[in-house]
Amino acid sequence: MQSDKPARVPSLIGKVLASAPQPSDIRLLAQRFQDHALEPRSTPQETQALVADLGYGSIEAFCTAADLPAHLADRWARFGISGEMRQVLLLIAAQRRLMIDAVKEFEAMTHVGLDDFMRERGLL
Repeated sequence: MQSDKPARVPSLIGKVLASAPQPSDIRLLAQRFQDHALEPRSTPQETQALVADLGYGSIEAFCTAADLPAHLADRWARFGISGEMRQVLLLIAAQRRLMIDAVKEFEAMTHVGLDDFMRERGLL
């Protein structure tokens, strides 16, 4: 059953302007749109490889651990991630690799078993 009146859908521009109390905010919102909608994104396969490098079996598992909404995991799995998020995940992955290397070096010198200890706690 179709209504005689068109559905009332809030204007996207109206929402943007309402959430931008200062003229400089409009520029920032336009940049955000550019970054997330127009700039190249990582592929879903690249995104999966990044979260695997962080120790997660799936994008959904990563998003759950990060307390991100399920719809975000669905979107990343379908469309990949923004360039900004890719850089953040690459930084975290690099830090994780540095930690793994430091643990290996520590264990080689002390034989304490720090690797097993940290792996049991999900840190490596």
